[in-house]
Amino acid sequence: MDLLQQSAESLAGRIAYLELTPFTVREVEAHGTDSVDRLWVRGGFPDSYLAPDDSASFGWRLAFIRTYLERDIPALGPRVPAETLHRFWQMLANSQVNC
Repeated sequence: MDLLQQSAESLAGRIAYLELTPFTVREVEAHGTDSVDRLWVRGGFPDSYLAPDDSASFGWRLAFIRTYLERDIPALGPRVPAETLHRFWQMLANSQVNC
């Protein structure tokens, strides 16, 4: 967010944005069905997907979620405590599992 604010202030008209997506099924499927299963479980972010084991991947994802809820969401405007947002996310995830 800090870079976006700076780009709007100082680099207006002189900056281009390139969207980098996480790994996709098409990118990993050539490496076998285990790779697609790993993508489903770990997600497509390189640090999570390429982690040496599931435990390291899980730790990376927990840190990512924490950073997202504590820094990125508040930077967008809502002033909801990170713990409340975390419980809300858990509630939504649980409702998806029980569908």
